Amino acid sequence: MPDLQIPADGLSHTALYTAWVRHVEASQPHPLFTDPLASHLVAELAGHPALDAFIAQMGITSSGFPSYHVVRTRFFDDRITAALDSGVRQVVTLAAGIDGRTTRLPCPPGTRWFELDLPGMTEFKTAVVASSGLTPACERIGVAADLAANWTKPLREAGFAFDQPTAWLVEGVLMYLTPAQGDALLAEVTALSAPGSHLLLEHLQVSMLDEQGARVREGLGKHGVVFTAARDDIGDWLGAAGWEASVHEGVDPAIGHGRSVAPVPAAWLAAATRAAGE
Repeated sequence: MPDLQIPADGLSHTALYTAWVRHVEASQPHPLFTDPLASHLVAELAGHPALDAFIAQMGITSSGFPSYHVVRTRFFDDRITAALDSGVRQVVTLAAGIDGRTTRLPCPPGTRWFELDLPGMTEFKTAVVASSGLTPACERIGVAADLAANWTKPLREAGFAFDQPTAWLVEGVLMYLTPAQGDALLAEVTALSAPGSHLLLEHLQVSMLDEQGARVREGLGKHGVVFTAARDDIGDWLGAAGWEASVHEGVDPAIGHGRSVAPVPAAWLAAATRAAGE
């Protein structure tokens, strides 16, 4: 992919790694999903030193990452599909990375999907989608913004309708924000959420900031990736903001579709709704 500028920061490389995991899943006998965009990207980046180095490091750090990422992907796939089936026609992915859901999930007519990330990743993602030849299943709108700054203004300027129910996807990001930034993000999402909205998010368990997560943190640190937040009160945290949440551990067999998930990384997966009248 010689004409594309691959973002050089470590967090962007985590997005490339996630795409690689999703590509590998397609080769399994009974995949939980397929991701043509991820497979296109991996083929184009074959032999790229940044991606190869990150894949190797993650293999050393924890062999559980692929199994967890696969179950996480399917969990959010199912919840987004349920939101769309319930009538939601506006989706926002925060820190979208190389997520290929706009090219692989069935979207009803009229669905608008905003994918927000840093400017470099937003430009890269748009170029990847264009070069893949895949047709998004809905209107895909890239929004360049920093979640640690004022991201709601660019989102509104891109056409986000705050009076319409929204499905929010917050995947692979809260652990890289400070606790204060995470609280602010939840408050901002809540303020923009009309009744009937859905909030789907992932967060680390507190044990990942202790001894259990030491090896993972050391490995990611070699790529400039640092966990800065974790919490074990996800249901109460969301409830205090007006969301009714169902929360699962990443290893919960109820969401595993028969897959065994390694206990590291230890994370929470939540699906919440904002009731009418909130």
